[in-house]
Amino acid sequence: MSSAEFASSTALLVDVGGVLLLPNAALLTPVVARHGGVDTEEEFLRAHYAAHNAAFPARGELRDYYELLPRFAGVPAERLPAAVEDYRAVSRTRNMWHAPDPASRAALAEFTGEGVRVAIVSQADGRIAQMLREAAMCQEGEGLGVAVDAVLDSAVVGYDKPDPRFFRAALDAVGVTCDRAVHVGDTVPADVRGAQAADILAVHYDPYADCDAPGDHEHVRTLAEVRAFLPAPVRYPSRAAG
Repeated sequence: MSSAEFASSTALLVDVGGVLLLPNAALLTPVVARHGGVDTEEEFLRAHYAAHNAAFPARGELRDYYELLPRFAGVPAERLPAAVEDYRAVSRTRNMWHAPDPASRAALAEFTGEGVRVAIVSQADGRIAQMLREAAMCQEGEGLGVAVDAVLDSAVVGYDKPDPRFFRAALDAVGVTCDRAVHVGDTVPADVRGAQAADILAVHYDPYADCDAPGDHEHVRTLAEVRAFLPAPVRYPSRAAG
């Protein structure tokens, strides 16, 4: 027997939209392409993150993501009104943020495999657990995705981001204190500020370094990079066999 035993006392709180589930570029790229915008899925996702960070900045007023996306996707000025309306219309047909990110899924599996307690923390409408399960991303218990410790949906919990009570509910769900937890999300006003208000280390998921305040908080470009911010495992002396 080794001289120390690992105690699972570290928690990772993970946002969903933009981190685990992405906008469905296969469906949305043609919407902007027909108005003269980008025509590859990679370029669309690049435009998405730029527009998202501009819409939800660390400083300044919030803006309309749906108006910004076509602009960042290269739609000519004279065609922007029509592109914005089309983008809004297709987004009303269903939640378009349902495409699983394979790299994030792999990172999630690594974290859980190492004993990190994982809580999914999503600003949603009561259906996020179902969406994650259908995408084979993750779920509580058995399933096709990664087994995580808790999935918290704001509509179910009763608190919206950035209310710190939402983040504290996640800590309670996994039995970890705030000083042993990290939260990662793609939206500064909701994720970073909410986690900070709950005294949790906040990490901004920012794949293309679009944040308007890079020195204000921590950043990662991939979910796997969050490993650098996780507290070191707590080790307790083993009890001698009697």
